[in-house]
Amino acid sequence: MDGSKTASRVGALRTAAIAILFGALLASGAGAYFEMDRPDRPPPPEGMLGFVKFRGIYHNVNKMLLHSSNLGMLGDYNADPTSPSCEWPAGSGVEYLFAAGLWVGGVVYEGGRPDTLVTAAVYQLEFYPKPDPRDIVYTTFEGQPGGNRLQDDDADNLVDEDPLDGYDNDGDGKIDEDFAAISQQMFTSVFYDSSTSFNKTRTEDFHVPLRLKVRQESYAWTSPAIEDFIGIEFKVTNDREEAIEKAYIAFMVDADVGPVRQVPQSYVDDMAAYIDTTVVRKEISPEGAEISVDYHITMGYMYDYPGGEDGDVPGYIGVMFLGHTTDPRGALAPPEVGIHMFKRWSSGEQDPKNDKERYRYMRGLSDTEKTIDPPTTKAADYRFLVSAGPFATIPPGSTLVFQVAFVCGDPFSDLIENATNAQKVYNGGPMAGPGGQQVFVNWLGSSPPPPPKQRLIAGDGKIIIEWDNYSETIPDPLQRVYDFDGYRIWKAKGWRHESEVPSAGQWQLLLDVSKDDLPLIETGLNGIGMYRYVDTDVHNGIPYWYAVTAYDDGSAEMVRNPVTGELTPVPRYGSYSQSMQLVYPRGTPARVTGKVRIVPNPYPGMGESARQTGHAIGDLAEYERDPSGRRVRFFNLPRQATVRVYSLAGDLVWSKYFEDPTDPNGEPPGWNLVSRNDQEIVSGIYIIQVESPLGTEINKFVVVR
Repeated sequence: MDGSKTASRVGALRTAAIAILFGALLASGAGAYFEMDRPDRPPPPEGMLGFVKFRGIYHNVNKMLLHSSNLGMLGDYNADPTSPSCEWPAGSGVEYLFAAGLWVGGVVYEGGRPDTLVTAAVYQLEFYPKPDPRDIVYTTFEGQPGGNRLQDDDADNLVDEDPLDGYDNDGDGKIDEDFAAISQQMFTSVFYDSSTSFNKTRTEDFHVPLRLKVRQESYAWTSPAIEDFIGIEFKVTNDREEAIEKAYIAFMVDADVGPVRQVPQSYVDDMAAYIDTTVVRKEISPEGAEISVDYHITMGYMYDYPGGEDGDVPGYIGVMFLGHTTDPRGALAPPEVGIHMFKRWSSGEQDPKNDKERYRYMRGLSDTEKTIDPPTTKAADYRFLVSAGPFATIPPGSTLVFQVAFVCGDPFSDLIENATNAQKVYNGGPMAGPGGQQVFVNWLGSSPPPPPKQRLIAGDGKIIIEWDNYSETIPDPLQRVYDFDGYRIWKAKGWRHESEVPSAGQWQLLLDVSKDDLPLIETGLNGIGMYRYVDTDVHNGIPYWYAVTAYDDGSAEMVRNPVTGELTPVPRYGSYSQSMQLVYPRGTPARVTGKVRIVPNPYPGMGESARQTGHAIGDLAEYERDPSGRRVRFFNLPRQATVRVYSLAGDLVWSKYFEDPTDPNGEPPGWNLVSRNDQEIVSGIYIIQVESPLGTEINKFVVVR
């Protein structure tokens, strides 16, 4: 068993990394998440404080909720309890990743002597942003102003010359005015390996930088066929004055599969394997002809072994190389895209301890032949590494480009199907460029209109949804035609914090309004508020999610029917995940006494479902930030109110001051039925006292177990 993960998977990983990573978060005001139990760990590198962006950054528009950062690392590293690590499918609560990180290794010459160096994100934490407030993680989407791909957004006769990074890259005095936005959610960041921090529980040697600059972009699409993967592109630039020779790029993946937040020991029964296969698909060409397309899939993957504390968790997670710099002659780079080394190992003593060992893991047994470990035969806590290379030389100032994808699926055949879809999206196709001419590009996925700008207004027994006409003003990003055809309003109910977002089964379509029917919901206003819909099928104090999405008429993606020969439009629909917002309907704060209600009362209520499950209306699922999940709420609470709960014997059980009776989402104040002594209260009758500038009122509250 891996000692780094015992005691809720923290252990040595926490003591090794938290002083560096979360010292920076603490200094930036993000807060501390674990107690520092090893004060001998070094402080964060000088000047780095406040520029590491880690907490709360994760892709959330498709079925994969993947944690990201500007550290060359994916997954939450067991250090961000507020966010998913790699949850799939969204809303399930099942995680597939502890941490995965970029490795870059090669041979450099210092004073004429060779030295083998590796920069590793996991677990060595050797990538960092510069100490500049601009070096953060940026997010965008297709349709964002200034982000039109292959278009001259700023009319300077250049195309996509100013990548999204907070800098004036083209020297025109403007910032991020002409970049290429890809997919329905794109993250971008820049980081370097120039830090010389020393993570001594995970390496024997001090970090010697290769002097790399890395630009990372990650992409998520919302269309049903391509919503089970996240694509990532890296541009690795050699910033040193000498070449890097015999270079390899790799991803080290520690995939813990299971309901990790509920069963911390989920990681002990995983399995790892590798697949190299070719998928042949029958597809329709842009000209309408039926063709066969071969997709070569090389992928390392992991899954949960049946049984154990975490039960039978279905599904697989894979990491595949989609593309990288190649050389048909095989002299400067591999002749074709693929995995050179697949290595899997169990945790602890088998982890590489220095740069030379890490380089051997990337290289395998040979520079010319692949090295592929066999599948595991017994369950354990595994990691695996997939590498590509060798790249004979990366000259000074040159850039190595490569693309990977994180893919999930269930059953295994779906994993392969989703990996094939990822490869197809990366392979790309023609797209309208400057002047309307067709240009071949990578990363080409289905593109519905972007969502409009929306707002939710919480009312008493109602929710008002308002939005603008932004979706109608943006041409299709692929074909440059205006093809908007209507809006959809979505609602999710029944969510109880069992995951960060509702599951797919909790969403329902409230309204579909075509562009011809828009006058029926117009208000006569401009901007947000141009369109309005009111939902009265709600209960005060209960959480609901809403989203407004747009769809097109399909004219930008016509498909020829192979039988009739007719061209058929394929409409694209936006996903609720692009714009989902949480809200609680509520009444206005009480202006006179005698209006406060406790819901439910009695607790857990006398309904049949409550008796069977022990859960009352308004309860949450048990989750890390609130293990009990139980909740009562105070409705019609005045402003500046103090709520005190007493036993019948007159003992103070709990109290809290509420400056305002609701939060920005409209959630009413509540209590988790835990006393001020951190004990769950027992059955009985309790006295509720509410004091405010309006006066004092008394209520009774009953707990029925």
